[in-house]
Amino acid sequence: MHSSSDASAPAEGKARFRRSFPAPLKLVLALFAALAVNCAPLDPSLSPQARGVLATLTLMVIVWVTEALSFATSAFFLIVSMTLFTAFAPCSDGTALGTKAALSAAVNGFKSGTWFLVVAALFLAAAIQKTGLGTRLVLMILARVGAKPRRLRAGVLALCFVLTFFVPSQAANAALMTAVCIGLMQALSIERQSNLAKGLMLTVGFGCPMAGMGVLTSGAPAVQTADLIHQATGHQIAWMEWLLYGMPFALLLGCLLFWLIEWRFPVPKEHVKDCDQAVRRELASLGPLGSREKRLLAILCSTIFLWSTGTVLHSFDNTTIALIGAAALFLPGIGIASWEELKDGVDWGALMLFGGAISLGQALLATGAAAWVANGTIGRLGIALWPPLALIGAVGLSLLMFSLAFSARAAAVAALIPVAIGFAQAIPESTGLNTWGFSLLMYYAVQFAVILPVNTPMSMIAYSTHTFSAREMALVGVPFCLAALLCMVLLSFTYWTWIGLI
Repeated sequence: MHSSSDASAPAEGKARFRRSFPAPLKLVLALFAALAVNCAPLDPSLSPQARGVLATLTLMVIVWVTEALSFATSAFFLIVSMTLFTAFAPCSDGTALGTKAALSAAVNGFKSGTWFLVVAALFLAAAIQKTGLGTRLVLMILARVGAKPRRLRAGVLALCFVLTFFVPSQAANAALMTAVCIGLMQALSIERQSNLAKGLMLTVGFGCPMAGMGVLTSGAPAVQTADLIHQATGHQIAWMEWLLYGMPFALLLGCLLFWLIEWRFPVPKEHVKDCDQAVRRELASLGPLGSREKRLLAILCSTIFLWSTGTVLHSFDNTTIALIGAAALFLPGIGIASWEELKDGVDWGALMLFGGAISLGQALLATGAAAWVANGTIGRLGIALWPPLALIGAVGLSLLMFSLAFSARAAAVAALIPVAIGFAQAIPESTGLNTWGFSLLMYYAVQFAVILPVNTPMSMIAYSTHTFSAREMALVGVPFCLAALLCMVLLSFTYWTWIGLI
């Protein structure tokens, strides 16, 4: 068990950190570091534009890691810094790029199809929450799994995977699952410090980001990674192709997570008293499936069907399909809700961060800055000539450790995946590894890197219920991350080799 003081310890630690290093000081230090990178005598082969992008990356990584600014407002600083650092850098003809062209590149992410895909997905997620369809789906599945504690945990884990298909936002999934689990705990008088409660909420905190690895439209990080891979290699990963690569791995990690939680937080085998009745009461309180829910379910199923049959039955891209689904929400006579009803359910701050992160990632690849960073860091270790499996494990471990410094997956992807792609492009062909396949594996390493509550928004949502401590989460997170990395290496010379990913 943990006391309330245990639960508040990370928050108190953060408060002390903020008092010792106030936000203005953090920003000043970040700015000085960025200016130092921009003015340092680096490799002559690095273009002035690439230097400016690296300076921006330095500034933003410090801002994101120290949380000098909220993630939403940091997007404005990203746009401004990228514009100023690149506007006055000379181009190949000796003339300055200018603020207009530099600003255009800095906001390029907001003009990409990837950004609009996430916008549409968040509106679909808001509609699911507004109509109560998500809560109904959760209760229907929990009613079927039974009242044994282990079955409840297994049902919550299964829901993490099921909702990933219907709710295209991992944070929204975690929020929905958390609300339902808290409602069940209150209805069944389950102690929040009991092993059952800890296991349920840890399953939510780890399960939502893990399940998201298997579905391309699960949230911004997956979509962002696919866009970066396409920009760098020209390979467009289809929705079903992503599912084929990622879902078996996610399911394997799901079994691993379930076993770890059962081992660390065992529960008795007997039924939870009145659980079946409580779930059925909650389900009955929702009433019969309403017309709005039926129409929304039809829109969601149609959208998923079109995503899954892309390049097979039609030529629509994922963004167009998502926008069609979002537009259907507002159709007169058919639509689910009005703009006023849904706009507050969309995380506009996350969209700002995502748009800026796309711009930064694209600029890192386009200017060659990502390749330069990769060669100057991971490349200097000489591991590019290692055997493929050792290479995958070493780079995966490096990115896993770096990603633990970020509390937003979009920020981690923006900073780390371009570097991984740059390194992959420098790997000798004799290793047999292709650039896009290797880069996708490194995305997995970033995505399953969860040890502490601050590592993802999903784990922070689960932690906010005060059912487990940061130490208890680490007891699951450390072995989970190490075992997940080992599983990634094992699949690299079995399943992923057989299907042609690497």
